[in-house]
Amino acid sequence: MELDELKKSWNALDAQLQKEPIADEKQIKELIANYKTNTRHSLGRLVILQRFSLGTGAVGLAAILLVWFLLPTFGFNEHLQNKIILFLIFITITILSGMWWDWKTYLWNKNTHIDEMSVAEVSRRMTRFRNWTRYEIWAVAAWTVIFTILFFWIMDYYTLPLMVQAVLIGCYIILDALLIYFLYKKVVYKHLDSIKKNIEELKDICTE
Repeated sequence: MELDELKKSWNALDAQLQKEPIADEKQIKELIANYKTNTRHSLGRLVILQRFSLGTGAVGLAAILLVWFLLPTFGFNEHLQNKIILFLIFITITILSGMWWDWKTYLWNKNTHIDEMSVAEVSRRMTRFRNWTRYEIWAVAAWTVIFTILFFWIMDYYTLPLMVQAVLIGCYIILDALLIYFLYKKVVYKHLDSIKKNIEELKDICTE
């Protein structure tokens, strides 16, 4: 009697164990789908940001073109007008360079197909984009220094007392640092970190 009951219990346990891998397989598929969805969502946010940047650049170029045509009507003296022209050229080159970079990275992210590519390929592409973003931050920091110097020259701030110049430079540095930090750390890297985390989870699941 006890042997029959033990046999029945063993058979029930064996049947349950055979069902568990199916449940695990379903859970794994759900996890993979969830991580891919999260990755696709974060990548889509980055693409939207790049589109917005491209649109802002186009508006900026249109505004510069308008100012360029209206500049003679402002009544500035020749010295100031030459400074403004140099400043407009600098901004135009900046916008064109930024739009070229945004277009390059936009196409890169847009052509990163989460559902069609392997996890390794997506990881490789996002690692490269992350490296590009690091270079971009250094380029923006260098641009900020050049812009500040040019702005000081145009506004004749270099003629002010050294203490006033020091205060102005300090304020510019703090403001620029906060702006760069917020833009990249709180906006761009927020999505990059989310993508990295989801890809790492996918790697762990796919290698199990």
